[in-house]
Amino acid sequence: MHYTIIPIKSLSNSKKRLESFLSPIQRRQLVLALLKDVLTAVANSKFSNGTLIVTPDSEIVEIIRGWNFSNNIEYLLEHEAKGTNHAVQQAIDWCSSKPISSILIIPADLPLITSKDIDELLKLGNQHYPLIIAPSQRKDGTNAFYQRPPNLVQVWYGNNSFQKNLQLIMQSQVPYKIFENPAFALDIDLKEDLQKLFQLKEKSASFKFITSLKFNFLYSEKKIRI
Repeated sequence: MHYTIIPIKSLSNSKKRLESFLSPIQRRQLVLALLKDVLTAVANSKFSNGTLIVTPDSEIVEIIRGWNFSNNIEYLLEHEAKGTNHAVQQAIDWCSSKPISSILIIPADLPLITSKDIDELLKLGNQHYPLIIAPSQRKDGTNAFYQRPPNLVQVWYGNNSFQKNLQLIMQSQVPYKIFENPAFALDIDLKEDLQKLFQLKEKSASFKFITSLKFNFLYSEKKIRI
């Protein structure tokens, strides 16, 4: 059985790097649009049997329940926010205590991923590689981490987490694959990330939301590559 883990910060503390031009309400709306896109992709996956949300924000739990996704969604509600590493370790420990054979950890802000992208990665993991890691577009973050079993190696998040995790993986001497996929590469942290999503014109809740903002910078003629 496979589970997908999605750690989520509280709504009030999310996307702080966008606060210079997005109001608190707009940041909240963006976070929820991104989350809905990610959950939709996971819900339509053929190989993901369940989703584990780990968050300190009970409001997020209630919002997700209100979306009525048909797939199996479990929740780990943190008593206090102690950072992504603590949240992920809690999730790994939970999965390790269940009959779960593999996990995929992804952030809640990947607007391009679809069920096909997730299934491509999971198929590689199920058939060939017990460890798979996907970098962010700037090669500093970890935007997907697959391992079979759930506690095979330590997972680390923070500055330059991709390089740190790659080092830990290589030290384990377990077969692994670096999964290069534009859908996993684009996360939303900066203004230019919103520009990239806008230019790609993907049909998603995230694209619909940023289009509604009608910011001039979104209409720049300069094409930004992922």
